[in-house]
Amino acid sequence: MTLVTDNYGRSVRSMRIQVNTTCNFSCFFCHMEGTGVHSESMTADEIEKIVSVASKWGVNKIKFTGGEPTLRRDILDIVRRTRKYITGDISMTTNGIMLPKIAKDLREAGLDRINISLHSIEREKFEFITGVDALEQVIKGIRAAHEAGFKSIKVNFVVLKDLNVDQLPLMMKLAADENVMLQLIEYETTREMEKSEDFLKYHVSLDRFESEVASRSFKVEYNELHKRPRYHMNLEGKIAVVEFVKPMRNSEFCNNCTRIRLTSTGLLKPCLMRNDNLTNIISSVRNGKTDQVLDEIFIKAAKAREPYWKKEDEIEANSEIFWLSEG
Repeated sequence: MTLVTDNYGRSVRSMRIQVNTTCNFSCFFCHMEGTGVHSESMTADEIEKIVSVASKWGVNKIKFTGGEPTLRRDILDIVRRTRKYITGDISMTTNGIMLPKIAKDLREAGLDRINISLHSIEREKFEFITGVDALEQVIKGIRAAHEAGFKSIKVNFVVLKDLNVDQLPLMMKLAADENVMLQLIEYETTREMEKSEDFLKYHVSLDRFESEVASRSFKVEYNELHKRPRYHMNLEGKIAVVEFVKPMRNSEFCNNCTRIRLTSTGLLKPCLMRNDNLTNIISSVRNGKTDQVLDEIFIKAAKAREPYWKKEDEIEANSEIFWLSEG
């Protein structure tokens, strides 16, 4: 294995693989890995080939995403094939409702971790966010993951102003009761969309809540990816672990990014927030190009990685906040 680094000294050690763009939920804020919705997807053979290339250049962590990855009938085969090349962590982001049926099979196929999306603990708001009345099914999915033997289960919670932010204490209690890690995710968008109606309506900074959690924690760790802080708290005799994902105008987040994406159409995507620097690898795979050619394509994509948020973005954001507070 040879580590490949971008022009900012950041090595590429993980890959998010979008296996589809279809989903049985319709969350209004879903970034869909920065792609559109369509029916096209790679085969299990093609995914395996690209993973084999990436693994030679330092990628040893894979996360499967969608859409909803469990809707693929061959998802178990995809996990098994990936495990042949990846000795590190293989995980999946899912809405969880299929887990009572396939969690055990996913574990046996080689999946290590599961991230389960749960953006409201209140039934009506859950349905408003997802378009589906399925709160209880997601809770059952969390428990099915435990029963299947997954030792690391995260619950993803996108924090939304005036919609679910008041549920944070309840979500922390759920995390402690269900023995899962709570991942609080800042609602994010591109520079161009920061003034959009939805972003202005729902975005809320997590700084204040993080400060409160930090003051009550007895231990803090950092996820290597993005240097995300992870706090351990004693909550009514149980341990709640809360991780904060704060990408907006956060240069520290980008400076510690070790990730590259693979879209369901077979394009290597260096950054979630950009669509102007994608690299087509699938055409060369389908045309039977040599491993040397595929290696060159992967290295080109890795070199195209560039921090989206830089220090000057933080300065600009702080200036705006000061101006608003004075106004």
